[in-house]
Amino acid sequence: MNRLLPRPIRIKLGSNLSQPMGSETTNHVAPTMRSCCRMSSNNLMPKKVRFTVFSIGLILMLAHGAVATSVLEEAGTIKALPAMKTISLAGFTRARREMTLVSEVSARCQEVRADVGEPIGNDGLFAILDRTFILLELESNEAEQAKTSSRITYLERDANRYRALIQNETVPQSTLDEIEQRLEQAQLQLSSLETQEKILREKFARHVIKGPPAWLVMERFVEPGEWVNVGEKLAKLGDFRTLLVPLAVGPKEYDWLRRNSERLTLTLPDMDDVRTSARLDRISPAFDPETRKINVDLEIESGLPENRGGIRVELQLEIPDPSGAVLVPEDALEKRYEEFWLTRKDNRRVKVVNLGAGPGNTVKVLSREIKPGDWFRLKQ
Repeated sequence: MNRLLPRPIRIKLGSNLSQPMGSETTNHVAPTMRSCCRMSSNNLMPKKVRFTVFSIGLILMLAHGAVATSVLEEAGTIKALPAMKTISLAGFTRARREMTLVSEVSARCQEVRADVGEPIGNDGLFAILDRTFILLELESNEAEQAKTSSRITYLERDANRYRALIQNETVPQSTLDEIEQRLEQAQLQLSSLETQEKILREKFARHVIKGPPAWLVMERFVEPGEWVNVGEKLAKLGDFRTLLVPLAVGPKEYDWLRRNSERLTLTLPDMDDVRTSARLDRISPAFDPETRKINVDLEIESGLPENRGGIRVELQLEIPDPSGAVLVPEDALEKRYEEFWLTRKDNRRVKVVNLGAGPGNTVKVLSREIKPGDWFRLKQ
């Protein structure tokens, strides 16, 4: 029966698929392909099945070659990256908040609790003004209140007696009206004295100059025994627990700060280049027409050897080069007759200006026809 079946066709495939099937070529087909094409003479597989298997193997081989060609094409091209420019911004630390203590009364300064550089205590006391006259006025007010309260008590008893006599019709009604009118006036006087007492106690409290606890005294303008007038400055305080660094930045620097607002690294060049973290705290909505800058504040919460003003800090920013230069590998730059060229994917050449070496094995080039993201071919 085997002799009645057609003899299987042996095909030798090489790199040149257009060569006639009967020609002798070097076989470079993968073992899987050869196993699909070679069949022994005693194989009982029908002819249609053998042809189908051969067709599938041929399609797989062609697809394999197409994928490899695509990978090589992508590997032979590069993408131009934007050339970065490093900018150093410098600023000085200052207090997070500042406050000026002003006297609301006129009196002689009796005591000062904190000097320049010292913190305000937990009770908040900074200075105490002489309160002698306020205490005397309070004593006088208390005596007047006691006197008025005694008179009110007497008039209330007197009014009750006359009410009983009027019921018996032994005294005229006008006498009771006069007593009740004196009682009402005494009650109003007592209310006025109580209000006056509140005013005196408020003045008494304002003879004690207070500030926020833990704030440091930046400047002091008063000494014990000195006379203080209403509205006179006594001290200037600052909250140095958190520091700010004011900066003036341009539009591109501002965009970079907005993108990296929560992860900024500052360097302290005057303190052995100590590094500390900061964040973007405040942005001024105003624009300075003279400097064409935007005012921003960076906040430093910790990491400094000492929390004080005047510490110089630097911030390094990497922004795209404003000239529009790009970075390309050295293998993509071609030099001909003292001129430099790049070849696009469509084989069109672009003349560029070589600005020098970049980071790694890259070159910084410039051309009006090139922008970051363009693709170019490597030199062959």
